[in-house]
Amino acid sequence: MKSVLHGATYMLVALLFATNLLLTGCGSSAETTTSAKATADSLTMATENQRLSTENSQLRKTVAQLEQDKKALNAKVADLTSKLGQSSQQWQDLQDLQARVNELDSELTVQKQINRDLSAKSAEAEKESMGSGMSTVTTKAEFKSNYDSALKLFKDRNYKEALATFQNLSTSKADPQMVGNAFYWMGECYYAIQKYPDAVKAFQNVLTFPKSYKEGAAYIMLGMSYLRLGDKAHAKSTWESFIKKYPKSQYVARAKQYLSQL
Repeated sequence: MKSVLHGATYMLVALLFATNLLLTGCGSSAETTTSAKATADSLTMATENQRLSTENSQLRKTVAQLEQDKKALNAKVADLTSKLGQSSQQWQDLQDLQARVNELDSELTVQKQINRDLSAKSAEAEKESMGSGMSTVTTKAEFKSNYDSALKLFKDRNYKEALATFQNLSTSKADPQMVGNAFYWMGECYYAIQKYPDAVKAFQNVLTFPKSYKEGAAYIMLGMSYLRLGDKAHAKSTWESFIKKYPKSQYVARAKQYLSQL
């Protein structure tokens, strides 16, 4: 009996020892696995941090380049704005000239209709008048013929030749109602060749003729002539006076436009 108990005790001790070894081995394995996972996570985080750092560095370079591009574009915009400002007056002059040419075309059409019945004698008188440049115009037919020819000269930019004819017509008594028109186109000729003081006098003369056909246009060009002389005050007062005197004139809109640009 003792022998049996001794054998059972021995087996129990052996079993406990084996169980202890097994448990000790499992704990070491778990610790090893946890440590390996922590190391892997650390490496992954380090790699991610390195990637983010690289991307951040690249973004800083991109931002710096964009700032340089922005400065360059701003410089170009400033340059273009400056050039646009310098050319705006030239563009306005071109528009004014085109408006006067259009007005001239309309007037030429009317004059051609009026002059359809001119006789051969009138044409001959025109030829002689243009030949001398200062021949005296004595009839309405001669006046209208020369006036029409001078308008054509103006349209063709032969300003000095046109001016000589208009000056001749301005002293004629053949058609007093049209003499104011001759003074107006004298002013246009002077304006075109940049003799602005003479242009001022010519346009002022237009305003001395009661119910002149060119009164509204004369006010506009008188103001423009003052402006070319650097006299903004007289230009302003001229246009304001015109608007007050003739509020329903077709030229009021243009006068207001010029005033807004002073």
